[in-house]
Amino acid sequence: MLNQITLACYSQGHQNQFINSESWAVSELYCSFLKEYKTEKIKKCNINIKDEWGDLLDYYEKYTDVITIRLHFNFVNYISLNNYEKKLEQLKFIHKGMMMIAEKENWETNSLLDAYNKCLDNNLIFCFDINKPKLSPNKKTKVLLSCIWDINSFKVYANILNKKNEIIKKNEIIKKEPQDGEFIYYIKWKWLDNSNIYIEDKYKYGNNENWKINLEIDSFENANA
Repeated sequence: MLNQITLACYSQGHQNQFINSESWAVSELYCSFLKEYKTEKIKKCNINIKDEWGDLLDYYEKYTDVITIRLHFNFVNYISLNNYEKKLEQLKFIHKGMMMIAEKENWETNSLLDAYNKCLDNNLIFCFDINKPKLSPNKKTKVLLSCIWDINSFKVYANILNKKNEIIKKNEIIKKEPQDGEFIYYIKWKWLDNSNIYIEDKYKYGNNENWKINLEIDSFENANA
């Protein structure tokens, strides 16, 4: 199962490596629509971009469960774009790279086209819930964690829900750089009491941070309305 796609400039010390932080959200969004995509043993696809490769352009490496290819990328044009246009340019190259890999590996391509269109439907912003809501110890407040991954930021929210599971209060609780968002797939969280939650980063390659967060719930009755 494919679990990661990267669009990045991997060349050591290259001036355009700034894109490596900007491209996380669209790459993760595109990949999120390919959870059932059949890629045999391949788990990760690297699309390595640079403004000029010369004779090194035709590079295709398949190593255990990772495939890496190279594409030319116009950084001069890219830096002149607004944020939405940048994300659209990223999407085009992610899709182009994945289509090239699919052709080489004889994978079906309809799923890739679906992923491309779903990214556009989501306005090129990766928003998702983190597991299921959890009820407070006194059973009066339900909280659902969610996040928004965008080109310049990664934000985690604690959403207070009513009995109909409608959001009645949204608290921004964690903010990071977009390249640091991968930890979210590995967090564990629990209630400490009726107002505080505890979040722990279990990502083995991360900073192993933890957060104690007061949700500032004004009224459990209102939260449960």
